Amino acid sequence: MNRICFHFQISQPYRLRTYRFFDINQNHDYFDDYQNHYLTKRLAERCYLPANKMMLELIKKYPNTFKLSFSISGSSIELFKNYCPEVIESFKELIATDCVEITGSTFTHSIASLYGKDAFMEQIRLQENLLQETFGVKPVSFCNTEIIYSDEIGEWLGDAGYRVILTEGARHILGWKSPTYLYCNPYQTDVRLLLRTYKLCDDITLRFNDYSWDQYPLTADKYMRFLNNSNFGSEAPFINLYWDYETIGEHYTADTGIFDFFRNLVDRLVANENYSFITPKEVLDMDVTTATMHAPWPISCSGEEKDTHEWIGNELQQEAFSQLFKLQKLYDQSTNPQAKLSWLRLQAADHFNFMSSKWFGHRFVKRNFEVYSSPYQAFINYMNVLNDVKLQLEK
Repeated sequence: MNRICFHFQISQPYRLRTYRFFDINQNHDYFDDYQNHYLTKRLAERCYLPANKMMLELIKKYPNTFKLSFSISGSSIELFKNYCPEVIESFKELIATDCVEITGSTFTHSIASLYGKDAFMEQIRLQENLLQETFGVKPVSFCNTEIIYSDEIGEWLGDAGYRVILTEGARHILGWKSPTYLYCNPYQTDVRLLLRTYKLCDDITLRFNDYSWDQYPLTADKYMRFLNNSNFGSEAPFINLYWDYETIGEHYTADTGIFDFFRNLVDRLVANENYSFITPKEVLDMDVTTATMHAPWPISCSGEEKDTHEWIGNELQQEAFSQLFKLQKLYDQSTNPQAKLSWLRLQAADHFNFMSSKWFGHRFVKRNFEVYSSPYQAFINYMNVLNDVKLQLEK
């Protein structure tokens, strides 16, 4: 029996407005309210509301059979509350079915786990509080920002009480091993690792509407053949499929057939007795043998390399990252709540993605909402904001 784990990651940052050098210590309004409002509404109308409606219909069609999970950053939840509260209500409807798991994540889609434990734990604590307040849930599974993971990060999450972690099935880490088995952290052996089968995920994320692909157009029947003919074997215990939720309706709009594709895919998976759906936390109740997976340095879902270069790979990003986390002590000591919140929001992976030169020069699906003409402009704008946040934390 192949167990299918559908997981969707949702994260929208508070985007920065144009903030010039002469604004420093004069203007403490860093975020572009118009863009944040516009993009939240656009995503709600194209993706979150219709996709949630589709998922709810599928759950009602296949009660206790079709299951899935979400990680929703705190920034996204706050944007929904401010601009589209109906999205929050639609997630509450899904959670009430008991077929949807909300996993833990970072409060602002932060890359704090690449810096240190204290900053990472602060993000986790704030997110746990928000999930309890908004949805009444206490997560036991965790999906880090861009599924970043290492042995050390897994150990920290074990200390925080998490027992299942979703991450990447990176080839350079696994070697000859398959991502479809259950693994554990080497230092916290009761922490389970569910690894993304990225080839199958990329067939949708990167190639669904690619006219040059030799398998275009992708249909549910064709995708089922990919599943059945994959080199994982017919007895692969877990096939873990993780996507950005914006894949449905935003990266690929409704007229591409993406909604029909997911409906038909679920229909075929449910009808096939070789597959069953699970949520991440359900592996804790299964008597399944685990193998140890060593990830001595951080891995992620980024590119072929599955590393962290997308966020801290060039000198601009490294300088911004270094200056950002130099302010942690000021954050701990500050009594300025707005400055503290701004510092947390500046940790979002998206700000560092805008500074990346990894994808510069060609379009990449995760940069649909690019607002800067170059990584250098993104860096200058970010550092101007960061310098003012520093002054406000000091006050």
